[in-house]
Amino acid sequence: MKENVKAVLFDVDGTLFDRGLAQRKVLEIIVRQFSHIFGGFEMQRVAKAFAESDRITTEEFEAGAPSNSLRRKRSRLFLQLLGLRGDEDLADAITAAYVRDYPAVDAAMAGAVPLVKELSELFIVGVVSNGLPDVQYRKLEAIGLQQVLSCIVLSEEIGIRKPDPRIFRHAVQLLQLQPSDCLYVGDSYASDVVGAKASGMLTCWLNRGQSVTPSERAKADFVVSSLKQLGEILRADL
Repeated sequence: MKENVKAVLFDVDGTLFDRGLAQRKVLEIIVRQFSHIFGGFEMQRVAKAFAESDRITTEEFEAGAPSNSLRRKRSRLFLQLLGLRGDEDLADAITAAYVRDYPAVDAAMAGAVPLVKELSELFIVGVVSNGLPDVQYRKLEAIGLQQVLSCIVLSEEIGIRKPDPRIFRHAVQLLQLQPSDCLYVGDSYASDVVGAKASGMLTCWLNRGQSVTPSERAKADFVVSSLKQLGEILRADL
């Protein structure tokens, strides 16, 4: 099966880019920048409030909510959870600081950069991501991968979000391949495995937490706990 693979396509957040690490780093920058606001709070409380506001708005995004207002809503929720209500200007300033600094942080997942660069010499490589263009491109640039990718397909540019199989087929068409020629790698069973499998691609579930497969109806072709293990699988038939 692996010998037929011509392209390896990846999810971004949680697969190539450590979103949680990047957010923690950027939150520290924001707290320093707005020290007159956050100086009286313990960092643990600030981080907990931001994580909760991000969880709520991420769930809304994944459920199909329009993306253009969710960043501002996240900032407002963040401030509200800290008891800082009603300051719309501050919410806008925090949103602007986040968008400026978050994608510029070097927060590659362990092993992601060397693996993708190695695979780019053996296969066509690309990404398919649910994400906003103004940050996703800069993330890939910050971790040093943008130049080796043959396609970058983002949900907010084409108006289709994972797990809709059409977003995966769009990438396949760009590469002038067949779905069966492509292996898709992602950390989300629901978005990555289910969607890519429905498109006709081979799938690899990056299951770092070793979770139980939620359903057998979209069983991944490969399940790995690390990108290192993925590399070993792909090299096995070379």
